[in-house]
Amino acid sequence: MKRITLLLLFVVSSVSAQTWNLSVGANTTNFVYTDSQGINPTYLKPGTGLNMTLGYEKAMSRRFQYDLGLAYSQYNAVGDVQNIPFSYLTDFLGLSGGIGPKLEFKKDFTLMLKARGALQTMVNGNQFLQNHYVDLAEDDQFTGLKYLVGFSLELEKKVNQNTFVFAQYQHLDTIQFGTSTLNFVPSTFSFGIKLQSK
Repeated sequence: MKRITLLLLFVVSSVSAQTWNLSVGANTTNFVYTDSQGINPTYLKPGTGLNMTLGYEKAMSRRFQYDLGLAYSQYNAVGDVQNIPFSYLTDFLGLSGGIGPKLEFKKDFTLMLKARGALQTMVNGNQFLQNHYVDLAEDDQFTGLKYLVGFSLELEKKVNQNTFVFAQYQHLDTIQFGTSTLNFVPSTFSFGIKLQSK
C-alpha cells in the first residue's frame, strides 16, 4: 500500500495541476456474463467494494474542464448455482479521466457532467467456491487491461478560496461484445475534497 501511495503522489506531482482531488466511495458492480450460446445467466448478483481516486483537474475554459488521475477499485460479485454459493473479490488499479461542462449556481455550488474513461488491470483476485478460494490470476476474463467508458455527475461546494468538497455518481462499463464475455458494470458513489493550487 505504501508503494501505491508513493506512485500516486509521483504521478500527480509530475503534472501541472490546477486542482488536486481525493475521493473515497463504494462501487456496486454488476458482472454481466454472456455464455457461448449468447445467453446472460442471472445467477450473478451485484457486490460492493471500495473505490479511491487521486488526481488533478484543470479548466480548459470557464465552462469546460477535464480531470486525470489514478484509481483503485474493488469489483466484487456474489451468486449461487444449484444452491452452491460463490463470490468474486477483485482489486483493480489504473488510470481514470473525464471531460465535460460545468454549471455554476448560487452559494458556490457547481454541477459537473463528464464523459469518462478508465484503463485498469487486476492486481489481485479470488473466487470463493465450495469452501475454497480460486486465484483469478490465470483467468482470461479477469487478466489483462480493461477499458471502461461511461459518465459521472458531480456536485461541488466551495468551502473557501482553495478548498472544495464534492459528491459524485459514476457509471462505467467495459462494453465487451460477443459470446463467452464478462463485462464489469460498476456504479460508484463517492465523496471527496479538492485543493486548488495557483
